[in-house]
Amino acid sequence: GAGQRRVYALPERILPAAPFAAPEPDAADALRWEALLRLKQRRLVTLKRAELPRVEDLVQAVTVDGGATLHCLRADLAHFDATADEPAERAAPLLLAPLDPLVYDRRVTSSLWGFDYTWEVYTPPAKRTRGYYALPVLSGAELVGHVDPKADRDAGKLAVVGRAVRRGHAVTGAVGELARFLGLRR
Repeated sequence: GAGQRRVYALPERILPAAPFAAPEPDAADALRWEALLRLKQRRLVTLKRAELPRVEDLVQAVTVDGGATLHCLRADLAHFDATADEPAERAAPLLLAPLDPLVYDRRVTSSLWGFDYTWEVYTPPAKRTRGYYALPVLSGAELVGHVDPKADRDAGKLAVVGRAVRRGHAVTGAVGELARFLGLRR
């Protein structure tokens, strides 16, 4: 019927003309752009042997506590230097999104923090170890565990159905903040 009819616009009618007029980048430029995009999105990445020559003019190798060699943009070094000499204060724990740049690359997360995190929303229930929507907990510069929240929209509440957080890191405030953000009560 007419209610199921879909109409699509042509890209030329909704996008600016400049991208269509630009020459197609060669393969080397496209691969450089892809590596730079990953560096900008995640800030600290592992670069494959073939990727490094494409961006070596813009990156700096970083090794944390003898771990794997990672790379960051030289423009980001100021962020590392600004906090390198500061005493580690115990900050209030924060809940990270499942695809946060700190946990997006499992190898980097495991190498830096010894924290093996998998977003288990697509994992069959019988194989889950943390929970359906478990969120990593960041406390200061450490990943200290996870919290698995569950929203009950009908009751207007946010419940914690699973958690494993290192002793001394209270997550009540972070869970309360998530509940407020979702328009729920704890």
